[in-house]
Amino acid sequence: MKAALIENLITAHCSGDERRFADALQELVEDETKKGNTPTAARLRKAYTQKRDSPQSSEPRYFFNSSALSSTPTMAAPRDKDSLLELYEVLRPSVSLDDVVLPDSQKQALAQFIVEQEQAETLLKHNIPPANRILLCGPPGCGKTMTAMAISNALHLPMAYVRLDGLVSSYLGQTSTNLRKVFDSVRSQRVVLFLDEFDAIAKKRDDAHELGELKRVVTTLLQNFDNLPANVILLAATNHEQLLDPAIWRRFNFTLRLTPPSLPQRKQLIEKELAKYHVGSKVNATTLAKITDGMSGARIDELIREAAKSCLLKGSISTPDIVKLLIKQQTHFSESSDDSMREICRLLDSGVSLRTAASALGISHSTLEYRVQKYRGMKHDG
Repeated sequence: MKAALIENLITAHCSGDERRFADALQELVEDETKKGNTPTAARLRKAYTQKRDSPQSSEPRYFFNSSALSSTPTMAAPRDKDSLLELYEVLRPSVSLDDVVLPDSQKQALAQFIVEQEQAETLLKHNIPPANRILLCGPPGCGKTMTAMAISNALHLPMAYVRLDGLVSSYLGQTSTNLRKVFDSVRSQRVVLFLDEFDAIAKKRDDAHELGELKRVVTTLLQNFDNLPANVILLAATNHEQLLDPAIWRRFNFTLRLTPPSLPQRKQLIEKELAKYHVGSKVNATTLAKITDGMSGARIDELIREAAKSCLLKGSISTPDIVKLLIKQQTHFSESSDDSMREICRLLDSGVSLRTAASALGISHSTLEYRVQKYRGMKHDG
């Protein structure tokens, strides 16, 4: 250990300034990590956090590198020693929070989170750690990754997008090592660390079907969470929140459960997408919002994007054209009349007029009415 670092640590301790002591200890930990003395660095961090967790300590628990709050990140991703794959990808997201369609309560939570991060230095001066961890839950396509990227952009910070193909190793103990490499790499940076498909490394440790290796990975993950400095913003996303280890939940400041957009949100999203792709005014956003009930934001975006391509190639597009496109997508372009009629009945029940549906199919509305009545009668008799 460098004598100067030890001297700084002792001086900080004698001054009684907890923040100065944490900074000095962080410098010592980083120096040991650079030398390859990872076990020593881990013991130093653990000793500090244990001291602050002790019943005798009335101080709030946090660990941070204050110099990193205003520093420019200089990131080089670590690699898996066997595959040589980088453990994360450094991104500069351009997605805005205005592009994310969320309920007002979740927007307010994100706004509070961003304000705390922007005022982190003020909070830390009063020994109050800013919120720096969010867990995003929800089904595929509901906007978890998009929300994470929007947070990164709002804070004007790079994102370290963890690559699970490099992180998870088939070699015993290597996944835990890779996980430590990731956290050690970002510890002195001002950065957003994003763990997508989080359940892959944070599953319940009481699952009898899981090997001991995964349980060690979860333990390693929890230890690194506990030692995470305030200058790192950690975002995690999962489609399977029921699989997460119970100890994971309390490590996050906020948990946002993202769901398929509501009717007003779908209309807002559709209008925004129509304007983005410059689709003509013959499209009724209210009708489209009704017939996309239950669809994720990603599916709706895909629908409007396909409509935009059709509009560009044909010169114009109307609501019936998009209804026809939706029927094809929902039935996976199947020629089965049963699949098509089931989807058509769903659209009619969602508020699409018989005339609009008939126009989409290229048949008269009386013919469609007959087919619908026949199909529903058969289903009722069956």
